[in-house]
This record gives sequence, structure tokens and C-alpha cells, in this order.
Amino acid sequence: MRIAVTYGPMCLMRYPEETWDDPRTGSEIGWRRIVEELRLLGHEVDRSWCGVDHPDGYDAVVSINEPYSLRPFTKAKLRVCCFWLNEFTFCKEGQYGHQDFDDFVDLYLSPSEAHRQKAIGEWGAPRPEKWSVNHLGCDTVNGLAKIPGRVVYCSSPDRGLHRVLEGWPAIRRAVPGANLRIFYRLAPWFRGFDTTPYYPPIEKLRHRALWCEEALRRLSGPEWGITVVDSVNHDQLMREMAEAEVLLFPAETVSWSEGFSCATMEGCAAGCAVIVSDCDSLGEVYAPLDPFKTGDWDAFRDRTIRALQDAAFRAELQSKARLLASQNTWKKHAERLDATIREHFRRSILVEGR
Repeated sequence: MRIAVTYGPMCLMRYPEETWDDPRTGSEIGWRRIVEELRLLGHEVDRSWCGVDHPDGYDAVVSINEPYSLRPFTKAKLRVCCFWLNEFTFCKEGQYGHQDFDDFVDLYLSPSEAHRQKAIGEWGAPRPEKWSVNHLGCDTVNGLAKIPGRVVYCSSPDRGLHRVLEGWPAIRRAVPGANLRIFYRLAPWFRGFDTTPYYPPIEKLRHRALWCEEALRRLSGPEWGITVVDSVNHDQLMREMAEAEVLLFPAETVSWSEGFSCATMEGCAAGCAVIVSDCDSLGEVYAPLDPFKTGDWDAFRDRTIRALQDAAFRAELQSKARLLASQNTWKKHAERLDATIREHFRRSILVEGR
């Protein structure tokens, strides 16, 4: 089967080849890994950015996030949008004459059931019957020796870093050997608000940025054990997580924006004891890890301390995390995608004339 996998400018922050060679975000990694795994399943797969010059001749087309990228592929038998974003406002109905974005898509795949429910409900998907679920993935990590007390935070800082820093003094006092490594480009996030005028929808994010910057200033001494590593390539981040005992994601979003969290699943694959909230879809996706209730920050702090102090509890969490990751690899994601495409072909649930 000949398949095109496209990735468009809505999510591409760098040049296409740079993104392919050094993917940093979950969407970028997903684009690359889906292509690689579909090829391993025996398909002829072309990867592209924002469509291809010659769109004819494909049996199926898969677009990451952007329905509009599917528009040129009028002769494909099936057009799939792996929709991992959290709203449709960038999709302008009627942008192409009488057609809207939904006319270019035969099947949408959400990263979780909670995400699908938001799409067909609050976000107003035009045709709910087109929506199914395919969990995202991770890659397994070869075992590395864990560094005692090592803790990692590597998700978007606006979604939970403030809660990590808020709880860290108590965690550090209870576990003096604990050390926190933060992976993200914090400086651009902080400075981006310097020239951004007041705008109500982002003011909670501005407050979090200012709060985190001041907290890091106050906790900058060696007695606090915090290192801001900045952004690193994916291989290095996976090694860092493999060395960590604990991964923290006390997610608290200002609007619904966690449909899966690839970073958290990669922490599971790396054998971390994952401390995660039930925010948005996380309560569903990470249910085997017993996520704490969003807002119960005492529970977050106490669970983190216990994971660092109690070897048996930590080993139990790490074992559950590895098992969950083994069920949610990119290989399994691609196999489910392959099975979905083939099933649609078999049932001939296709738009007439394609």
C-alpha cells in the first residue's frame, strides 16, 4: 500500500528536515515514528511537509493535526487526520468555497477517548461518526543505572512547573539528596511576555511565567538541588529519564490541552516512578498509575516524597509505568493505524468516487 504522511505549518516550528532529524515535541516525534513504523510494516510511505507536489497515486493519506493538508489528495481511497490538537478555531469553515475542513477528512483519530469526547462535544466536530481513538506512543529505553534522588520535569512549563517549584522546598527538606532537572527552553518563555501586551486569555500564563522565574531565582542556590538544563535532543532526554528515579507532571492546565502527554509516557518507558495528576485526559490514559486529583497538591507532594524515600513503593510505580509503556509504543500505534486503514478498505467506508 502506498501512503503519504503529511505534517503542516500549524505545528512545525522549525525547518522540515531539522524537525525530522531532531524531533523535540510529541507531534514531531509522532510524525517521524509513524512513517518509520509503517515502512517496517511493508508499506511504501512518503513523508512530506504540507502536502506533496504530486498528490495522485496514494492509497491512503495520513495528516498530522491539519485537515487542510489532505485537500490535494482527491484520488486517495482514504484520508486520515491524526488530530492531536485541542480545538478547531484554526479551521475556518468555508475557506475553500462551499467546502470546509471536514470535507477533506474521512477519518479522525484522537489520542485518547477523553480527547475524542471533547472533539465531538464542546469543540463541535461536524460529524462525530468520523472520530475514533488511537493512543499515541513511546519508544522503549535500554536500562541505565538510576541515580538516587534524581527527579525530572520535562513537560510544557505553563502546565505544571509552577506546582513542582511550589512543592520542591518541602520535598527537598524531606529528601535532602533529591535533585531536580528541568528540561525546557525557559528563557524564551519568560522573555516572550516582556513585549506581549495585556490580553485576558493569556494572563494566567503570564502569571505562571513570572511566578516560575521568581521561584527559580529564589531556589537557585546549591542547597536546593535544581538544574535548568534547557532543551536537549530526544536521545539525550531519554537517557536523562532513564537515569531518573522519578518523573513529575502535576499538570494543571488553564484550558483543556492534555490529550495524551507523550513526555509522560516516555517517562514510563524509561522506568521512572511517574507522579501525574488526573488533569484533562491524564486520568484516563495513566489510570494504572493512580493519578492524584488535580488541585490536591498535598497529595502530589506526599506521593513524590514517598516515591523518593520508599524503595518498594518506587519499584511498584516503576513496574506499573513500564507495563503501561509496553502497551503504548509507537510500533503498536502504527499497527493499530494500519489495521484501521485496512478495515476501512474492507468495509468500503469510502467517499464515493475516490
